[in-house]
Amino acid sequence: MAVEMIMRWAGVLTWVVPAFFAPALSIAEPNLPPTRDMNLLMITVEDWAANAIGAYGNPVVQTPSVNSLAKRGVIFDRAYCQATVCNPSRASFVTGMRPDYTQVFRNSDSMDALVPADAPSMARILDQDDVFTAQFGKLVHKWDDAGRFAKGFDLIEYTHDYDQPPGFEGTLRRSPAGPAGIDDVEMECLEIADKNAATRLKRLWDEREERLAAGAENSWTLRKPFQQLFAEQVGDSGIDEASMEDGRLVRSAAKLLGDLAASKQKFFLNVGLYSTHTPLLAPKKYVEAYSPSQMLLTAATRNRDHLVPDVARRGGKNYDIFNGLYPEYGPTDQRQREAVAAYYACSNYVDASIGVLLDKLAETGLDQNTIVVFFADHGFQLGEHGCWSKFTLFEQSTRVPMIVAVPGMRHAGDRCGQIVELVDVLPTLCDLWGIPKDDRFEGDSFMPLLASPNRPWKKAAYSCITLGGLGRSVRTKDYRYAEYHRDTAPPTNASDPHAVELYDMRSDPWEQNNLAGRPAYESVQQQMRDLLISGTKSINVLDTD
Repeated sequence: MAVEMIMRWAGVLTWVVPAFFAPALSIAEPNLPPTRDMNLLMITVEDWAANAIGAYGNPVVQTPSVNSLAKRGVIFDRAYCQATVCNPSRASFVTGMRPDYTQVFRNSDSMDALVPADAPSMARILDQDDVFTAQFGKLVHKWDDAGRFAKGFDLIEYTHDYDQPPGFEGTLRRSPAGPAGIDDVEMECLEIADKNAATRLKRLWDEREERLAAGAENSWTLRKPFQQLFAEQVGDSGIDEASMEDGRLVRSAAKLLGDLAASKQKFFLNVGLYSTHTPLLAPKKYVEAYSPSQMLLTAATRNRDHLVPDVARRGGKNYDIFNGLYPEYGPTDQRQREAVAAYYACSNYVDASIGVLLDKLAETGLDQNTIVVFFADHGFQLGEHGCWSKFTLFEQSTRVPMIVAVPGMRHAGDRCGQIVELVDVLPTLCDLWGIPKDDRFEGDSFMPLLASPNRPWKKAAYSCITLGGLGRSVRTKDYRYAEYHRDTAPPTNASDPHAVELYDMRSDPWEQNNLAGRPAYESVQQQMRDLLISGTKSINVLDTD
């Protein structure tokens, strides 16, 4: 990309601050260097569990790039998403608003249709006069349903064959094919090492294409046989790392970083990576680093759960891997070990992809003036309670990795044990750049924690998931409490949940001993229920005890 093109794109859209935005506040922090003129590189990863990263204590998976980033930034040990499925989680951190505001609770929900028309939007807010804004890979769930949230980006690059987002005024392009000639992410599956599965997938894909050509609606029902078989695949992708989806994205983004460094253009760049999402396929060299026979299966098995509601465990149903549609891919011990090994291989590969970006920052000198914000949209279950993938309110799904590295920060390498949430990300980006925060934001800027990681902070994190209606969870440092209701309305004192959970996270970190309803915990349960019901009225209250 020519530098002069970058300079031209950089001024395409200008965001005018409306009157309802709060006035800018001083954001100077004594332990942070000035950040207003720094660049922002945000790295968002799908489905990456914190406990599958070396910097978060996993001794097996190899994540040298993220580990290195952790040494240069603050690593948040208690970061939580607002929903444990892609669309509502991303709708929340893109707007700085919670699901009750966005009304996006499911992957099938349309942001364009449901999110209020004047809602805050990350791209529009960060699209300042002197900033080049770019998006590579995934930010929202589907641009088809979130076109107005593309507004503000000067450049969007896909690997998927999507149309231009409705209302998008910038430049849209497709990631170039990798060295192996792979340029269609949906058909990467045909390169997998398991040729029998590849043949079956091709047949299912062709049948779907034939039905679409004959006028069938492009629905989940039509896609399901292909997608559910695809989700069961683990191990060798059959593709080199530069040709897989994430490999193409980060190499193209790295080229843009080089051009931006040469032009000295201030930028916001988000790179959204996919590989820790099912199917758990990675390049062969990463797969070979993890022997299934050496993988440990979780001790938090379903038969050890005591009074854990069935709805909390999705009624024993998985939606991605081990989905039950193809019995030959059942959750045997061997198959589960293969899945854990493959997940670690995918984690290793995502880390290597992140390394491409971090290396380019160092090579160009951008590491001296670029803030790196890294997090996942939600976690991933690896068999805990019999659950795989996400779609639960357990810690493995709600907790996410998050690291923020500011060049020259005093607390580089420190850990923060305070509770933060993904809804806090956009307010934090505003503070880092000195942009007035929308007074409707439901998250809190955690910029003060970058300067002082151990200072008192918020008391609780809130997450939700559509299970038996809607499950809502509140997490404090010591406890997690959840209620399941038949509808999506916020709970009240008069609400009657059909299932309740209470766990002491200090003594029961795997959440296998449900304490709800026990007389000895009546007071704790009421306090946690009050927190849940008060919702946004209490979550912004800082803990000064």
